[in-house]
Amino acid sequence: MNDALTRVTLPEGIELDVLDTGPRNGETLIFLHGFPENHRTWRNQIAHFSDRYRCIAPDQRGFGQSWAPPEVSAYTTSALVKDMAALIGDAPLTVLGHDWGAAVAY
Repeated sequence: MNDALTRVTLPEGIELDVLDTGPRNGETLIFLHGFPENHRTWRNQIAHFSDRYRCIAPDQRGFGQSWAPPEVSAYTTSALVKDMAALIGDAPLTVLGHDWGAAVAY
């Protein structure tokens, strides 16, 4: 698995590091990590699926080298959900979440 991250700037200026691997024409899976983790939490699953699925695994705000605002209020569930909605847009996909990422996925 190529573990190279791409810096993505969301419309509101928020910058997230995102692993995006697998065939671009395949069905898309997005993997949302828990606390205090990052995209690497999903490395085994991504290695398993990336031959036939496009796998997207962002480092959510405050994790890895992604944007980390100092205010606790910037980490509400609604703020994290808005980040992921801006990242994925209206593309059809399957969302997988673990721990805090499951709350965002839900």
